[in-house]
Amino acid sequence: MGKARRLYRVYYTVFDDGAHENVVKALREYGEVVYHPSRVHPEFRFVEVITDRPGLEDEIAETVKSTAGVMHVKVDWIDTSK
Repeated sequence: MGKARRLYRVYYTVFDDGAHENVVKALREYGEVVYHPSRVHPEFRFVEVITDRPGLEDEIAETVKSTAGVMHVKVDWIDTSK
């Protein structure tokens, strides 16, 4: 059985591209980061963080909030080891 891997999906809205870039840099502390830009609303951000560390939902949300100055962040996760 392989090592457990998690894919955290992070959703938030920020208009400032510089603030978004700072979030991506900050999230790299947790693992590999993949950004999926929105074609409809560029201010809507969808980022994936791939890591083997469980239980980071609240920590990731707080990192995004404090880095980008946003109030609402949604973090979901998927176990990708199965």
